[in-house]
Amino acid sequence: MAGTGGKALIIPNGATRVLICVDALRDEELGGRWYNPYQPQAVRFESVLQLLGGMEELYDDLSFPQPAFCCRSWRQEERGRDRYRKRQKEVKRYMSDEIFKEKRGEKATFVVQVQFRQNATWQGTVTWAEKNETRHFRSTLELIRLMDESLSMDQDTPAQAAP
Repeated sequence: MAGTGGKALIIPNGATRVLICVDALRDEELGGRWYNPYQPQAVRFESVLQLLGGMEELYDDLSFPQPAFCCRSWRQEERGRDRYRKRQKEVKRYMSDEIFKEKRGEKATFVVQVQFRQNATWQGTVTWAEKNETRHFRSTLELIRLMDESLSMDQDTPAQAAP
């Protein structure tokens, strides 16, 4: 829970669940869009760095899962920021959980649930929607590797001819 104005706010458990739709793979770089029910619309990304940065911003805005430490920054204003940002407004749901069933990426679709932000990285689960396979990850790098592996496996599989 995070506080605002003396009032306790409850963060819904599914607030950290993100649907990642990979639509393009250009020069080994992912592109597409990601969804979260507590975001007003899809967020486009053209690189893994953009994807992870957007997701980290979401978690910071939610103040959940809380980070174990503050990231270092070259910017002066970032260095002076509180360790945990206080959320200024209540969490508002914009989309239903149906997006996790309805939306699909052209290349691949992943459902990522970040459970912890410890040791300067993320821990949680990732589900490859097309295969309905779930794996645990212990770091953001491991998450990226799992996603990359599934994309390369998908490209290695020859397309089946229509009868």
